[in-house]
Amino acid sequence: MPPAPSSSSAVAAADPRGGRGWLSALRRDPSKRARRADDDGTPLTDELLVIFTGVPDLVRCAATCRRWRRLVSAEASFLCRTPRRRPGRFIAPLALGFFNHQMDVPRFVPTADASSRFPGLLQQSLSTLVDDGLFDGSSQIVASRNGLLVIDLRGRKHDRALKLCVCNPMAGVVHVLPHLGGKDGLGHYACTVLTADDRDEKTIDPPQSSYFRLVLVYTRRGFTASRSYSSEEGSWSEWAKVTNARLGKKLMGLTHSGVVGRGGRLVYWLSKNVVFVLSLETLQSAVVSMPRSGNGQKFDMANTLLGLSPNGMLCAIQIGHMSLKPANRRVTIRITTCTDRCWWDTEELIQVEQSLPADVGNIRLQWFCEKSGAVFFSTISGDSDHLGSEMYVLNIKTRVVDKLVSHDRNSNPWGYVHGYEMDQTAYLASLAEPEGMEDM
Repeated sequence: MPPAPSSSSAVAAADPRGGRGWLSALRRDPSKRARRADDDGTPLTDELLVIFTGVPDLVRCAATCRRWRRLVSAEASFLCRTPRRRPGRFIAPLALGFFNHQMDVPRFVPTADASSRFPGLLQQSLSTLVDDGLFDGSSQIVASRNGLLVIDLRGRKHDRALKLCVCNPMAGVVHVLPHLGGKDGLGHYACTVLTADDRDEKTIDPPQSSYFRLVLVYTRRGFTASRSYSSEEGSWSEWAKVTNARLGKKLMGLTHSGVVGRGGRLVYWLSKNVVFVLSLETLQSAVVSMPRSGNGQKFDMANTLLGLSPNGMLCAIQIGHMSLKPANRRVTIRITTCTDRCWWDTEELIQVEQSLPADVGNIRLQWFCEKSGAVFFSTISGDSDHLGSEMYVLNIKTRVVDKLVSHDRNSNPWGYVHGYEMDQTAYLASLAEPEGMEDM
């Protein structure tokens, strides 16, 4: 492994900043909350905590009754430290909406369900999290996973001093990471962020629920390098060479936000027609081809997203070439899953044309929220005299499509789209608030 860089910025701790989290407006003083008929005032004892930590699906546990919901939400941070099995299903309420970056700070567009549960989300942007102008017109989101955003703060496009922050909009916590400049600077890179939710269920000493690890891969002369930042260690790791396969500068610049699988051991980045796979334990990599068209369907390789199935399997979401014939008008979204037996082994087809305008002429997949099963996609409809663009969200579990927002298409309104869903701790903490929320 190469020697550690000499720059002091590589070992300096992050600058944590507190702000106005989206959950803060819903917080109430428990002592001032009206007593309910089903609340006997009994505190959550250590014995009950032990029972709750052994429950594999806390969401269903919290749905049992109002009292259990309040108990789970009150102890969300503690309970989420305990490794548990994946729920084996999508949890739709985790999806809150998407960030869209045009000419100013990335602004948030919520789903209808999120707006009803969290009033005020429609007015939110990154600038509301902190007051010191950290996020300006040059800030760009580069990754979004499990309730965390990774934001590139560089003011100039060709600035090689990498300036990143990791923030949780729900909690209002912003970590400004040590800058990587000089010999540690880099150009094109791909990144993703791991959270406590990514840990293996066999983990003996689980990290705090606020734990994160940012992983970078980038090009050096003749090879691909990797380094990471851990919130527990508070510093960047040494850079190390990635072996076996590599991504050139052009492909590196085309990567999508990474997908984390196998209990936090593998990261997958989609780049054009291939998947770049990195083992975080060995730093060995591989390049795997994307699934090809099947059953007579012609799927656009450039119109593809990666994600995970509820059981933790890698999957690809693709959209087929549309049939606009009035007698046989079809718009197909294909979900292909990679199993242990074979790459891209099973597939599912979802028809969405019934939810779209009759004059739609183009569809673009934008984002897949892997824990909630929400797929964001945009459309262009109308004629040359008046084109319009809409953003939709598809619930994979129910196959329901909802329209989120419309734009007159005098320019591309969806240049940089990043979907956002809550992490497990924030979701459980929100279950009891606001008090009038319906039972799940």
